[in-house]
Amino acid sequence: MSRIHGFKRSITMAGKAAAYSPAGLEFARALLASKPDSPVRRIIKAKGLEGRIRRIASENLPQGIYFAKLTLADWKSWNGKPFRLCQDGAVVYGNSIEPPARGFPLEYRNIMVTCNDVSRFTLDIDVPFELKIGRGAFTTPQQLRYDEQYGVEQRGDVFYSLRGNTTNPTKMLVTFPGFGPSTTRISYAVSYLKDLTDDDLNDTLMVCFQDRYLAAGSYMMVDNAGRPLYERVRDAIEGLRSSFAIDRDRMLFFGASKGGAIAIQYALEYPEAVLLLAVPQMNLPYYFTKPAFKDNLFRHDVLRELEQPEVRLRQYFDEGRRIHYFYTNSDESSNHSLIELTSDVPHLVKYRIDGQHSDVARAALPAMLGLIRQFLHGLADKEFTCEELRTFRHTGNVQVQVRVDPAASKVSGANWFIQGQAGRTRFLQLMTEHSYDFVKYTTSEQSLFPAYDPIVELEHVLAIEPNGTTWTGPLPARVNPGSRITRQQLTNSALSLDASTVQEYVVLEGESFGRYKYRWHSRARGADTLEMHVVTELGDLASPLDGGHRERSVYSVEVQPIEGCNLADLFALRLLVATGARRLHVVVHGDSLKAVLETLAAMAWEDVTVELQDSGAVLARAGEQ
Repeated sequence: MSRIHGFKRSITMAGKAAAYSPAGLEFARALLASKPDSPVRRIIKAKGLEGRIRRIASENLPQGIYFAKLTLADWKSWNGKPFRLCQDGAVVYGNSIEPPARGFPLEYRNIMVTCNDVSRFTLDIDVPFELKIGRGAFTTPQQLRYDEQYGVEQRGDVFYSLRGNTTNPTKMLVTFPGFGPSTTRISYAVSYLKDLTDDDLNDTLMVCFQDRYLAAGSYMMVDNAGRPLYERVRDAIEGLRSSFAIDRDRMLFFGASKGGAIAIQYALEYPEAVLLLAVPQMNLPYYFTKPAFKDNLFRHDVLRELEQPEVRLRQYFDEGRRIHYFYTNSDESSNHSLIELTSDVPHLVKYRIDGQHSDVARAALPAMLGLIRQFLHGLADKEFTCEELRTFRHTGNVQVQVRVDPAASKVSGANWFIQGQAGRTRFLQLMTEHSYDFVKYTTSEQSLFPAYDPIVELEHVLAIEPNGTTWTGPLPARVNPGSRITRQQLTNSALSLDASTVQEYVVLEGESFGRYKYRWHSRARGADTLEMHVVTELGDLASPLDGGHRERSVYSVEVQPIEGCNLADLFALRLLVATGARRLHVVVHGDSLKAVLETLAAMAWEDVTVELQDSGAVLARAGEQ
């Protein structure tokens, strides 16, 4: 009791400087490290000190870095519109306004700033605002209750909860969280997988990490001061694994969306482990060009300097790791045109789900739970007979319908798939259950694409139940594409900045794709403009570096469309993000490429100029810098 009173007096009497000293931080962390039901923790909770102590324990920031909390009033007329908070005229945080939880103010917590003088901050929209700045992270009563409910504890600068067997586990399940709404009162969630029971985890230690950095998470890449987190989180995982002597091949890393990208990062040193991923982001700077991120996470240069999930995932493909990957074709900003076109990778299983990014984890939950329970308990396989196959054509694509036997028709609550081989990779397309329980089919949104899907290699119908049981039935015949659309050899090559060779790249969105050849010409290091020359044939230009923006180009690149200029805006955006340039100047060479002009001029970027060479026509759109 006296320890608590002493700590409280140190805050009120000695002031914030003493409380936020290294000694104060360590003392606060020692208090929070005590058991949740210990007398000292009960006293902390009874006296309402937990929030204050957590602020002091949050993170030992370097001198001159602070946490800020922004509260906006009278925001309703600005609903859905962007705003920016500036310090001395420079943007430190921005977002698109969304309504807060009912009955609560609209606030954004834990914005990192380098000044504690609120008079130096301005907002670019005309609404009253309040800014609080301090040395400790801001939280809410709802976050505190959430952390208590799920047993989230702080260990140094890392936050996680433990479930299951914490005494003598033989397996380890590691989960990472996704994003919540930007205005939620619970900014930092855990992927708790509440459907898993104590019986499920009888032999398994489940570690649920919390991405408690920056305003809503940093992909657990950096802490609040922008310092890399990898070693701290890696040490937490390895410390738990080694303390229980768990074999590395008895580990599973799981995450959806942001959590999937984090799982890829922290599986690096565990090649024997299983990876279960749902819609992870492959290239974070590219994903951060979305409106919700472009004025916050996109501005953290350290996040583009770290090795991206795509690089690590390609390494895992080369290593033949055990990977289950759920995705949708309607999510190019996450996929970065990798998983859709990947084939012939051993031990990779691709599950394509129709819908948008946020639909995938919910729609595929039965299968994902089934795969986790297979890891926990082992396989439970059953067979059935697929009695009939029908094939339909829809706008050049292929749909299938199957009839299953009476035993399979009684399976409920499962995800059904049609399955085939793409080389050494298994490909599964989600199917829909008909009102007749013996009929399963692909809807128009679940169509197969003759241009790149392995239609003739489809062999089975598969059902995965949440309890881990898998039902398999061979198709009675091969699926006939029945289409004049030629099967394309589409590369999944990474976007390269190598200036020594001609490269080829494919952009895919939905069923559409664009193919491009390109060649880099390095230019004026440290400048901020990408100069992009669109040509009918690489090498046609006597000097591809000519142009009015030569003095400020960071890179100049020749781009040759193959079979049209489809998705040229997405390809240009990817090139732009890869260089780190802030401006894009496009020169289109040749009347045959005129169609690309307006597409590129309408790109979702603030500073773009597009011109048709030798015509004098210039399309420009320049926004705020």
